[in-house]
Amino acid sequence: MTDPAPFTIVIPANNEEAVIARCLEALLEDAPETGRAQIIVAANGCTDRTVSIARETAPEALVLDLAEGSKTKAMNAAHKEASHFPRIFLDADVRCSYHSLAALAEVLREPGVMAASPALRMDLSRSNALVRAYYRVWLTQPYVRNAMVGSGCFGLSQAGFEAIGEFPPITGDDIWVHSRFTDSERRNVAEDREGNPVCFTVSPPRRAIDQIRVETRRRLGNEEVLRLHPSPHFAGSNQAGDLRDALGNGASPVDVAIYLGIKAIARIRARFAKLRSRNIVWERDLAAREV
Repeated sequence: MTDPAPFTIVIPANNEEAVIARCLEALLEDAPETGRAQIIVAANGCTDRTVSIARETAPEALVLDLAEGSKTKAMNAAHKEASHFPRIFLDADVRCSYHSLAALAEVLREPGVMAASPALRMDLSRSNALVRAYYRVWLTQPYVRNAMVGSGCFGLSQAGFEAIGEFPPITGDDIWVHSRFTDSERRNVAEDREGNPVCFTVSPPRRAIDQIRVETRRRLGNEEVLRLHPSPHFAGSNQAGDLRDALGNGASPVDVAIYLGIKAIARIRARFAKLRSRNIVWERDLAAREV
């Protein structure tokens, strides 16, 4: 990567002491000695050592210590402190190299590109058989394959930010961003100009019960965005998916049955949560955060 143009990386973090060092170390491992991107860790509502660990791991980073635990408010606060475009948002529990984010920033400087994400890689080495089966199907679905923006890392160009303004107080920030733009305005970047891989790595839940919780939150977050922030582009990001594609891409009928079962249980849990008029609870997978 030879393009030295600056960009900003924002890492929102709420009680992420178990993973924030891993995230920053992966980012800094291949970072240049000079001319690095601006890094902002937007710690919010932390009652653990997230802030101190972030400052120790990345002394050059700006670490915000925000009292309120709100991801989108933390992202807005970091946006006000940011110096450069594009701006890339990276979840604290994912791993991504500096090279991948620099390549993403280069794509975001192209005319007409509003939002982009690196290619998604799943580290399923610590997940059980049910979770692995679920993701063998999930990874083939249209939302994932068709210029997905989100699931742990996305970037916005200056034009993209000007189009959306501030992040609203919602849970599904990634689906909100995804549904603001047309397919032609989004990019999923798998390689740089030299053909080197551009990706980020997510560690899914280890157990099916934790995947059900994550899926419940995802469903509630999607419904919240659809209800409060409707968009003509939302239909493409809310497809049930073509399960025949899954069967043709390495998934078995048993995998499809497990996938549908987890989806069904999450749908029931989401329905009960709405009947009880409960706010969306951020059901994080603590086991997946164990290093």
